[in-house]
Amino acid sequence: MRQILAAITLWITASGCYAQQDCKAVPEPAFDGVIGRTAEASTPSLLQPVRPPADSPNVVYIVLDDTGFGDLGCYGSSVSTPNIDSLAKAGLLFNNFQSKAVCSPTRASLLTGRNAHSVGMKELPGGDQGYPHTRGRVPASAANIAQILGRYGYSTFAAGKWHLVPREDMTPAGDRTHWPLQKGFDRFHGFLSGWTDQYRPDLVVDNHAVPAPERTAYHFSEDIVDQAIAMLSGKLEADSEKPFFLYLAFGATHAPIQVPKRYIKRYEGAFDDGWDAVRERRFRRQLELGIIPSGARLPPRNPGDPAWSDLSETERRVYARFMEAYAGFTEHTDEQIGRLISFLRESGQFDNTVIVLISDNGGAPEAGTKGNFARSYGDPTTVEEMHERLDELGGPGTQPLYPRPWAMASSAPFKYYKLWPFNGGVRTPMIVSWPDRIRTPGLREQFIDVIDITPTVLDYLGIEAPEAFDGVCQMPMHGESMRAAFEDPAAPAPRDTQFFELWGSRGIYHKGWKAVAFHTPGTDFESDHWELYNVEADFTETADLADQHPEKLQELQKLWWTEAEKYGALPQLEAIPMRQRTYNQILSDPAP
Repeated sequence: MRQILAAITLWITASGCYAQQDCKAVPEPAFDGVIGRTAEASTPSLLQPVRPPADSPNVVYIVLDDTGFGDLGCYGSSVSTPNIDSLAKAGLLFNNFQSKAVCSPTRASLLTGRNAHSVGMKELPGGDQGYPHTRGRVPASAANIAQILGRYGYSTFAAGKWHLVPREDMTPAGDRTHWPLQKGFDRFHGFLSGWTDQYRPDLVVDNHAVPAPERTAYHFSEDIVDQAIAMLSGKLEADSEKPFFLYLAFGATHAPIQVPKRYIKRYEGAFDDGWDAVRERRFRRQLELGIIPSGARLPPRNPGDPAWSDLSETERRVYARFMEAYAGFTEHTDEQIGRLISFLRESGQFDNTVIVLISDNGGAPEAGTKGNFARSYGDPTTVEEMHERLDELGGPGTQPLYPRPWAMASSAPFKYYKLWPFNGGVRTPMIVSWPDRIRTPGLREQFIDVIDITPTVLDYLGIEAPEAFDGVCQMPMHGESMRAAFEDPAAPAPRDTQFFELWGSRGIYHKGWKAVAFHTPGTDFESDHWELYNVEADFTETADLADQHPEKLQELQKLWWTEAEKYGALPQLEAIPMRQRTYNQILSDPAP
């Protein structure tokens, strides 16, 4: 027995859980009556349902996918997003929010309040490389917000994309330990993987797969909002006083870019002047809106991304249509969010609902400079063939992903895009709405990481992160409450340090400075070139100060190793071969 206990202890320690060793895992619920030999000699103790305080708010997390900093109207885009804009106008708009530059790590950090490596989500799930940070499954020592709120009497619902479970667990015989219902949600309607066709999705309802809908007017974004409203309606009808947590994770605006043609037609000709002009226009609009500092500079076009003026007439016509479809996809998504907002208003829930809307990373570069048409990844369709079938783009017979330079415009005013450690990959929209409690709406400029969101919600609810959950000792939350920033635009940021790592690329933020090392696959980590930015003075990372301040760079490099070790990001690893091929393709088309 002693050997078994020692092995269990070793497994917990080595699993990346960082469990508190002195926690007390008390069985629940405790019986406080008296048990005698007979009923007459006993005192019963009836179980009482757990109820949070009467004024507890509802909580809604809305996650957009591959939506860059500059894609929404309130962030400088010309795309129509009135419903999202209305949340920002009456609430809080953040211009210094940090994601993890790719979907699964961002989602794991959002839900758990911990760093992605610490909870086994170094990158996308699947391809365990034999180390705790590569498991691709969030451990039991990191209970998420749905699990915690459920224990405090909340109803919990999830609709949309999950992507927190490896593909081998998605089969009918697969392990369901890490499916949504086993991770604290009462109901789930969505898909488990990283992306799906918007017209023919790989649907899962609760704990089982279901056939894709056959109706011709079907669209996944509409479906998940329909289902979310139905879930909430049923809950309110059964118990109108019980608060709820809703996790609404759109497949949009991730590839495939699919939306009814009428939405694409709304943007006909809107992008004929190309990605360079659109990026410049968004930058100017961001300055006018004041969401970026007046002294910010627009970085030059990313290396390898062609100038719009160098394209052929056919390429311009085709590539403009890609962005018309993407804009329509974005507007369509905004309409679905508007439907949810309308439901919350009509049901009397809106004012006391905390809505946090984010994107998981910057614009998507995976299609290279040519773009993908028939399928989202690895598509051989030529530009000439795309031109012949152009009216099909965005329909059920295509699975498009725009050419990479549109990702540069998506992430305006920053350089690079999704997967990169620079701001174009990590800095994305974040909007918070809570009419009952937000008294000073407007711009917030504090450094905020996605790990800070759940601790903030728990802080407002007066809920302590549990030391133990279901008998498992819990690692502490890594994020900090940003409640002060919610209430005061001039409040300090909740934390002054945050590390980053993805596929070998590294980054570290500390007190207004940021050091970044982009890792080229197949090379020695020690040969990586580090850059240094004073991001308080250089919002868009245009001036590399590594040569001027070598001592500051060394300080941050040393700090990166400390944080990486502290949060389980070692050993340094590149992507697994399957994803390495995708990454190499992005880099070689041509390499930045």
